[in-house]
Amino acid sequence: MKEQKLIHEWIATLIEGLDAEVDDNIREKLMNNCGRACAIHHGSIEMVKEIQRQTKEIDELLNELNQQKDFWCGAWERDGDTIYSICEECGCPLIREGLVELSPAFCQCSRGWVKAVFEIAIGKPVKVELEQAIGRGDKVCKFIVLPDIQSQV
Repeated sequence: MKEQKLIHEWIATLIEGLDAEVDDNIREKLMNNCGRACAIHHGSIEMVKEIQRQTKEIDELLNELNQQKDFWCGAWERDGDTIYSICEECGCPLIREGLVELSPAFCQCSRGWVKAVFEIAIGKPVKVELEQAIGRGDKVCKFIVLPDIQSQV
């Protein structure tokens, strides 16, 4: 229990420092990288790779992702080229486990997670927009995944 308190306080101090000392662009990049690392080390990427190998169409892939227990905080849906999810609670495992406090910085981490997962799932670069975020005071989180046309040119 002592270690969990240490981790909690250490991360809180780090985030406070990022908020106070680092500009928004750098903080966003750092937290996006953390989200990508979470996707890799928490097993999400391997799960998505396995599902992607077994599915042929994006709707089938999204359905399979939605069936995975504790994969994400809301269902993934598609409208044309746009994929989106609305979560009524924060999806970050660090926040759900009580290791860190809810913070807008972790919303950027979640964006990085979504980007890493869907670049593997779709096999192409994507852009992830965070339209609403509980960590910023909204009632829900709304993530939108779009093809990154600029990266494909």
